[in-house]
Amino acid sequence: MIGFSHRIPLARRMITHRKGRLVLSLLGIAFSVIIMFMEIGFFNGINDSQANLPPLLKADLVLLHQRRYSMLETNTIPRLRLQQAMADRDVAEAIPFYEGMTTLLNAENRRLRAIATLAFPPEANPLSVPGIEPYREALKLKGNVLYDSLSRELYGTIKPGAEVILGGIPHQVVGTVGIGPNIKLDGYILMGDATWIADGGDPNAINMGLIRLKPGADPSAVKARLLGNLPNDLLIMTPEELRRREVVFTTQATPTGSVFGVGVIIGFIIGVIICYQILFNEIMDHLPQYATMKAIGFGRPFLIRLVMKQALFLSLLGFIPGLLGGMALYAAIQHFTRILMFMTPERVGLIFLLTVFMCVFAGILAMKKVLRADPAELF
Repeated sequence: MIGFSHRIPLARRMITHRKGRLVLSLLGIAFSVIIMFMEIGFFNGINDSQANLPPLLKADLVLLHQRRYSMLETNTIPRLRLQQAMADRDVAEAIPFYEGMTTLLNAENRRLRAIATLAFPPEANPLSVPGIEPYREALKLKGNVLYDSLSRELYGTIKPGAEVILGGIPHQVVGTVGIGPNIKLDGYILMGDATWIADGGDPNAINMGLIRLKPGADPSAVKARLLGNLPNDLLIMTPEELRRREVVFTTQATPTGSVFGVGVIIGFIIGVIICYQILFNEIMDHLPQYATMKAIGFGRPFLIRLVMKQALFLSLLGFIPGLLGGMALYAAIQHFTRILMFMTPERVGLIFLLTVFMCVFAGILAMKKVLRADPAELF
């Protein structure tokens, strides 16, 4: 009998016996999966968007003001620090990088909107932004700028060749690139340092110094020497260290970590409740069958495996529509908010494991009814 039962997909048949209920059950599980995907997506989206600039910096080391605890700040350091850094034997280039805020006049509704500005020597090519390379020469001319095409729509439609009013001064948009906004900034204007200075920027007050090393140089050793030789008003980090610090700051110094962490927990609890109700109802519907199996000699291990298989079956089938729904919502939210929302194998794997654990935990809770099933209930 036991050998025969192994050839029958009993768990699958018990779950799929009532197709309408199965569809509703999978939609319920998918709903909880989508909730978890959205909370994880918002959490990582805010972190990824807030830390979107450091990975674009084409540098081995970055000099910042010691009190600049976040990319939200714009503390400056003297440009003299770059000349001092160049004294190190392994430093090949030291590039000034400026950040600021200005206003952009929306030509469609005549409203002024704040927008971030990034300025640098175009010939240094300090940003790893797709599509920026062809505009290096154009950015050397005063008044020429690039517009971040991923900026939020509040600036209106801005295309290459358009004239924009920045801080009351006309500028020519020679092209567009894609960077994207974050929790503070709605978009970017990129310009050469000549335009920055012409607009009133101080050339001797830089926000970051981008340090490029000679081939074969050890960034850690150079960093230690620079920290020892330069004044103590500096932070020196690699772009990756700067990105990680920004993520930690956003997570710990703002409520995003706790808010979205609670959201994941709530989604998990909802999923446990839904999956428990599904399995409990299935067990109650098939309680005579469970009692019969106990009466003819099937032991507790077999019954436990049967319920766990049903739980795993539900987790697999419920995860697929949840994943598809999450991907669709990620695309829609990124389109409308410009916040980075994307799946990674690690994030998908985490939600999948949570889904499996959710359904297995619910199965353990529901299993008590099976183990208590009395063959006498058949009569």
